[in-house]
Amino acid sequence: MAETFTGESRTILLRLAYDGTDFAGYQVQKRDRTVQSVLEAALHRLHDHPVRTTAAGRTDAGVHAVGQHVAFVTDHGGIPDESFAPALNSLLPGDVTVIRSRRVSATFHAQYDARMRHYRYHLYAAPVILPHRRRYAWRIPEVPDLERLNRDAAAFVGQHDFIAFATIGEEGKSTVRDVQYAGFRRQGDSLIFAIGATGFLRRMVRSIVGTLVERERYRLRREAVPFTMEELIGGRDRSRVGTTAPPWGLFFHDVDYDLDTDE
Repeated sequence: MAETFTGESRTILLRLAYDGTDFAGYQVQKRDRTVQSVLEAALHRLHDHPVRTTAAGRTDAGVHAVGQHVAFVTDHGGIPDESFAPALNSLLPGDVTVIRSRRVSATFHAQYDARMRHYRYHLYAAPVILPHRRRYAWRIPEVPDLERLNRDAAAFVGQHDFIAFATIGEEGKSTVRDVQYAGFRRQGDSLIFAIGATGFLRRMVRSIVGTLVERERYRLRREAVPFTMEELIGGRDRSRVGTTAPPWGLFFHDVDYDLDTDE
């Protein structure tokens, strides 16, 4: 057990990466292994008392992260701000890593102070996928047309009601989100869908990706695409949109904050 030093309270912000394969999502659950429960267990060992954390956003089971941001308040005077990263990494399992740690204002809130969140979805368009990549990309057998994909993706940019792309249970809260950018790019033999918004609904990114891929499949089969993008977004009808893309291709990429210095 780590020796505990009581000192001035500080708010520490972590940049966190994790392989979501063996987690039941980010948020603490009663019985299942989650990223938050593993992180808070490590913080408990460092402090010798429970430490609660606040994250920029939740991720579902199987979703990965390279830029999740998590804040906590520490009274441990023996660890410098930037040393929480190596201290926690010595206690965390191999599928969670703290990339960096820094001190932020006592009034900072990891969720509410986020200006924009960024996600990336990885597609692998090929007849087969190499075993070491199958946990981090969705293999599709078709080779889609990048220009057509981006033409459809552009319709999501702006402020829209995304209830058609939300999971059941989101109806009682606001489903309006402001998407700043959305589009695909090639990276070697992969396609990467990048999207940034002020916030996201649960499974919204995966629903968007699944819809865009399904629309391209219609075209590749030379079949009529059932609805326009405007009808899909404006119609607010979940039954019209495509299937939800699997979680293993999705990465929580980064979060933008107004902080005193760049990370």
